[in-house]
Amino acid sequence: GPDMKAVIIAEKPSVAKNIADALNIKSRKDGYFEGEKYIVTWAFGHLLQLYDAKDYDEKMTKWKMENFPFIPEKFQYKVKSSPKNRDKVDSGANKQFNIIRSLLFRNDVNSIISACDYDREGQVIGDSIIYNIKAPKEVYRLLLNEWTADEVMAGLQKIRPNKDLRSLQDAGVSRQWADWLIGINLTSVATLKYQKGKGVLNVGRVI
Repeated sequence: GPDMKAVIIAEKPSVAKNIADALNIKSRKDGYFEGEKYIVTWAFGHLLQLYDAKDYDEKMTKWKMENFPFIPEKFQYKVKSSPKNRDKVDSGANKQFNIIRSLLFRNDVNSIISACDYDREGQVIGDSIIYNIKAPKEVYRLLLNEWTADEVMAGLQKIRPNKDLRSLQDAGVSRQWADWLIGINLTSVATLKYQKGKGVLNVGRVI
Protein backbone atom coordinates (compact mmCIF):
# COMPACT_ATOMS: atom_id res chain seq x y z
CA GLY A 1 0.00 0.00 0.00
CA PRO A 2 0.98 3.67 -0.18
CA ASP A 3 1.91 3.80 3.50
CA MET A 4 4.36 0.92 3.39
CA LYS A 5 7.88 1.39 4.66
CA ALA A 6 11.28 -0.14 4.06
CA VAL A 7 13.64 -1.05 6.89
CA ILE A 8 17.26 -0.14 6.22
CA ILE A 9 19.80 -2.05 8.30
CA ALA A 10 23.19 -0.38 8.70
CA GLU A 11 26.25 -2.14 10.07
CA LYS A 12 26.76 0.30 12.92
CA PRO A 13 24.97 3.16 14.67
CA SER A 14 27.13 5.94 13.14
CA VAL A 15 26.26 4.81 9.61
CA ALA A 16 22.56 4.57 10.49
CA LYS A 17 22.74 8.16 11.72
CA ASN A 18 24.32 9.28 8.42
CA ILE A 19 21.59 7.52 6.43
CA ALA A 20 18.85 8.99 8.62
CA ASP A 21 20.37 12.47 8.18
CA ALA A 22 20.57 11.97 4.40
CA LEU A 23 16.86 11.05 4.41
CA ASN A 24 16.09 13.97 6.70
CA ILE A 25 14.62 11.67 9.36
CA LYS A 26 14.56 13.40 12.74
CA SER A 27 12.50 11.00 14.81
CA ARG A 28 14.76 8.79 16.89
CA LYS A 29 13.27 5.82 18.75
CA ASP A 30 14.88 3.12 20.86
CA GLY A 31 17.24 1.37 18.42
CA TYR A 32 16.09 3.01 15.18
CA PHE A 33 15.10 6.19 13.33
CA GLU A 34 11.67 6.39 11.73
CA GLY A 35 10.54 8.50 8.79
CA GLU A 36 7.56 8.38 6.45
CA LYS A 37 9.04 5.89 3.99
CA TYR A 38 12.08 4.50 5.73
CA ILE A 39 12.96 3.06 9.11
CA VAL A 40 16.72 3.05 9.69
CA THR A 41 18.16 0.63 12.22
CA TRP A 42 21.59 -0.81 12.89
CA ALA A 43 23.62 -3.76 14.02
CA PHE A 44 26.78 -3.54 16.11
CA GLY A 45 28.84 -5.39 13.52
CA HIS A 46 28.23 -9.11 14.00
CA LEU A 47 25.11 -9.44 16.17
CA LEU A 48 25.12 -13.17 15.55
CA GLN A 49 27.90 -15.70 15.86
CA LEU A 50 28.17 -19.33 14.93
CA TYR A 51 27.22 -21.87 17.60
CA ASP A 52 30.05 -23.19 19.72
CA ALA A 53 30.74 -26.92 19.34
CA LYS A 54 29.07 -27.61 22.70
CA ASP A 55 25.87 -25.90 21.50
CA TYR A 56 25.50 -28.69 18.93
CA ASP A 57 26.50 -31.59 21.14
CA GLU A 58 27.02 -31.79 24.90
CA LYS A 59 29.88 -34.27 24.54
CA MET A 60 31.90 -31.39 23.07
CA THR A 61 31.95 -29.63 26.46
CA LYS A 62 35.07 -31.68 27.19
CA TRP A 63 37.83 -31.88 24.63
CA LYS A 64 38.68 -35.50 23.85
CA MET A 65 40.77 -36.59 20.91
CA GLU A 66 38.15 -39.09 19.70
CA ASN A 67 35.53 -36.35 19.31
CA PHE A 68 37.55 -34.62 16.59
CA PRO A 69 37.26 -33.64 13.84
CA PHE A 70 33.90 -32.13 14.72
CA ILE A 71 31.81 -30.95 11.76
CA PRO A 72 28.20 -29.86 12.35
CA GLU A 73 25.57 -31.10 9.89
CA LYS A 74 24.17 -27.61 9.56
CA PHE A 75 25.82 -24.44 10.83
CA GLN A 76 23.63 -22.48 13.22
CA TYR A 77 23.77 -18.97 14.59
CA LYS A 78 23.04 -17.42 17.97
CA VAL A 79 23.19 -13.89 19.36
CA LYS A 80 26.80 -13.23 20.22
CA SER A 81 28.22 -13.96 23.67
CA SER A 82 29.08 -11.28 26.17
CA PRO A 83 32.79 -10.41 25.95
CA LYS A 84 32.92 -10.63 29.77
CA ASN A 85 31.31 -14.05 29.99
CA ARG A 86 31.31 -16.45 27.04
CA ASP A 87 28.42 -18.44 28.51
CA LYS A 88 26.07 -15.44 28.63
CA VAL A 89 24.38 -13.66 25.76
CA ASP A 90 25.55 -10.08 25.12
CA SER A 91 22.55 -8.13 26.41
CA GLY A 92 23.05 -5.10 24.13
CA ALA A 93 23.32 -7.29 21.02
CA ASN A 94 20.29 -9.30 22.12
CA LYS A 95 18.20 -6.18 22.65
CA GLN A 96 19.15 -4.75 19.26
CA PHE A 97 18.51 -8.06 17.49
CA ASN A 98 15.01 -8.16 18.99
CA ILE A 99 14.38 -4.54 17.94
CA ILE A 100 15.38 -5.40 14.36
CA ARG A 101 13.17 -8.50 14.43
CA SER A 102 10.14 -6.53 15.59
CA LEU A 103 10.72 -3.93 12.85
CA LEU A 104 11.03 -6.55 10.10
CA PHE A 105 7.75 -8.17 11.14
CA ARG A 106 5.79 -4.90 11.27
CA ASN A 107 2.67 -4.97 9.12
CA ASP A 108 3.52 -1.63 7.53
CA VAL A 109 6.95 -2.88 6.39
CA ASN A 110 7.15 -4.52 2.97
CA SER A 111 10.86 -4.54 2.23
CA ILE A 112 14.24 -4.87 3.89
CA ILE A 113 17.37 -3.11 2.67
CA SER A 114 20.76 -4.28 3.89
CA ALA A 115 23.07 -1.27 4.00
CA CYS A 116 25.97 -3.09 5.64
CA ASP A 117 29.46 -2.47 4.28
CA TYR A 118 30.14 -3.41 0.67
CA ASP A 119 32.46 -6.35 1.32
CA ARG A 120 32.33 -10.02 2.26
CA GLU A 121 32.12 -9.24 5.94
CA GLY A 122 29.33 -6.69 5.52
CA GLN A 123 27.38 -9.10 3.35
CA VAL A 124 27.57 -11.79 6.07
CA ILE A 125 26.57 -9.36 8.84
CA GLY A 126 23.43 -8.24 7.02
CA ASP A 127 22.47 -11.64 5.67
CA SER A 128 22.97 -13.51 8.93
CA ILE A 129 20.57 -11.12 10.68
CA ILE A 130 17.97 -10.96 7.90
CA TYR A 131 17.89 -14.65 7.04
CA ASN A 132 17.81 -15.76 10.66
CA ILE A 133 14.83 -13.52 11.39
CA LYS A 134 13.01 -14.92 8.31
CA ALA A 135 10.45 -12.13 7.85
CA PRO A 136 8.54 -12.78 4.60
CA LYS A 137 9.60 -9.52 2.92
CA GLU A 138 11.61 -8.63 -0.20
CA VAL A 139 15.31 -8.17 0.58
CA TYR A 140 17.43 -5.57 -1.23
CA ARG A 141 21.04 -4.41 -1.02
CA LEU A 142 22.19 -0.81 -0.83
CA LEU A 143 25.79 -0.68 -2.02
CA LEU A 144 27.64 2.44 -1.00
CA ASN A 145 31.25 3.37 -0.48
CA GLU A 146 30.45 6.62 1.29
CA TRP A 147 27.55 7.86 3.36
CA THR A 148 27.09 11.41 2.11
CA ALA A 149 23.50 12.56 1.56
CA ASP A 150 23.97 12.57 -2.23
CA GLU A 151 25.42 9.05 -2.28
CA VAL A 152 22.65 7.69 -0.04
CA MET A 153 19.89 9.22 -2.17
CA ALA A 154 21.49 8.03 -5.42
CA GLY A 155 22.11 4.57 -3.97
CA LEU A 156 18.49 4.14 -2.90
CA GLN A 157 17.43 4.77 -6.52
CA LYS A 158 19.44 1.76 -7.59
CA ILE A 159 19.11 -0.82 -4.84
CA ARG A 160 19.52 -4.38 -6.08
CA PRO A 161 17.81 -7.60 -5.06
CA ASN A 162 20.02 -9.12 -2.38
CA LYS A 163 20.10 -12.41 -4.28
CA ASP A 164 22.25 -10.67 -6.94
CA LEU A 165 25.02 -10.74 -4.33
CA ARG A 166 24.92 -14.48 -3.93
CA SER A 167 28.60 -14.94 -4.82
CA LEU A 168 29.73 -12.37 -2.24
CA GLN A 169 27.42 -14.03 0.28
CA ASP A 170 28.83 -17.50 -0.46
CA ALA A 171 32.41 -16.22 -0.22
CA GLY A 172 31.74 -14.57 3.14
CA VAL A 173 29.84 -17.47 4.66
CA SER A 174 32.22 -20.16 3.44
CA ARG A 175 35.14 -18.23 4.90
CA GLN A 176 33.28 -17.87 8.20
CA TRP A 177 32.51 -21.61 8.32
CA ALA A 178 36.04 -22.57 7.31
CA ASP A 179 37.49 -20.36 10.06
CA TRP A 180 35.19 -22.05 12.57
CA LEU A 181 36.15 -25.57 11.43
CA ILE A 182 39.88 -24.81 11.41
CA GLY A 183 39.70 -22.95 14.71
CA ILE A 184 37.69 -25.58 16.58
CA ASN A 185 39.42 -28.66 15.21
CA LEU A 186 43.04 -27.54 15.03
CA THR A 187 43.09 -25.53 18.25
CA SER A 188 41.66 -28.39 20.30
CA VAL A 189 43.76 -31.14 18.73
CA ALA A 190 46.96 -29.09 18.95
CA THR A 191 46.15 -28.26 22.57
CA LEU A 192 45.42 -31.89 23.46
CA LYS A 193 48.52 -33.11 21.69
CA TYR A 194 51.18 -30.57 22.55
CA GLN A 195 50.17 -28.58 25.59
CA LYS A 196 49.71 -31.46 28.05
CA GLY A 197 47.53 -29.34 30.32
CA LYS A 198 49.52 -26.11 29.95
CA GLY A 199 46.67 -23.96 28.57
CA VAL A 200 45.27 -23.51 25.11
CA LEU A 201 47.36 -23.47 21.94
CA ASN A 202 45.43 -21.29 19.50
CA VAL A 203 45.51 -22.26 15.85
CA GLY A 204 43.60 -20.57 13.07
CA ARG A 205 43.80 -19.10 9.59
CA VAL A 206 44.08 -15.57 10.99
CA ILE A 207 46.65 -16.45 13.64
